[in-house]
Amino acid sequence: MSFTAAKARWTALPGTTRGILWMLASAFTFTAMLGTVKPASQNLHPFEVAFFRHFFTLLIMLPWMLRLGVGNLRTKRFPLIALRGLLGFISTVLWFYAVPNLALADATAINFTAPLWATVFAALILHEPIRLRRWTATAIGFAGVLVVLRPGFQDLSVWALVMLFGAACWGSQHIVLKALSRTEPTNVIVCYHAILLTPAAFILSLFVWRTPGLTDILWLLALGSLGTIGHLCLARSFAAAEASVVLPFDFSKMPIAAAIGYVAFDEHPDLWTWAGAALIVAAATYIARREAQIARAKAAVRVD
Repeated sequence: MSFTAAKARWTALPGTTRGILWMLASAFTFTAMLGTVKPASQNLHPFEVAFFRHFFTLLIMLPWMLRLGVGNLRTKRFPLIALRGLLGFISTVLWFYAVPNLALADATAINFTAPLWATVFAALILHEPIRLRRWTATAIGFAGVLVVLRPGFQDLSVWALVMLFGAACWGSQHIVLKALSRTEPTNVIVCYHAILLTPAAFILSLFVWRTPGLTDILWLLALGSLGTIGHLCLARSFAAAEASVVLPFDFSKMPIAAAIGYVAFDEHPDLWTWAGAALIVAAATYIARREAQIARAKAAVRVD
């Protein structure tokens, strides 16, 4: 089948189907990226891994950014863009600290709390009205974290707490992104994220620099490439279908993480990890659907 024919068949698919497939592709690539953090971090500090992750992303995006043109990157909300970059950078570094020391399935389950943190910060920072059902779903999600971590029944891993804090930072940057998306084009936000984080990570990596070997560079290149592909798939998923439809498929990361952990690292997630992840996924899915319903209701009021 020719590329043109394949593209035509793909375009003919319903938008919902394309959105789901893009989200599944995003889930796979992001989970595979977390898997590459383990070997990439064997010889390098997390600051250095974070730098190369953003550096290779910037290289991949550079041709597209040049076509876009400098004039199209102007923004009047640079402080908010910088804040989003800071929160994204902190979350990335914390993940790169934590993931090599956790089972991939556990790290993925904890990272699912980002939408829960976003709900909390939306209430505290943006003063959004959060009704009882969403607070209940958020509480159930955090109860799922306790099921995964089981404090009092096993030693509480400091790396799990680091991962949890990273998820909180990632959830808070979603709040900033929500504010930015009201006025700024998506391509401007994405470009600035790569432009700002690469030099910031480079400056910090200088204090712990260790020249990577060829194997390290290959892992770092894979990490940067998978991260970039994941973001592109995610953006295409949201462009093709409603968030409430595609977001539940993001939770396919859990079985993908379990499979990669089993095959690559001989990891065996226990029943508690799956049970806790199920609670977190159910809570986050409910919150995503409620947000979509509220957004549609507001849009209907504006139309009327």
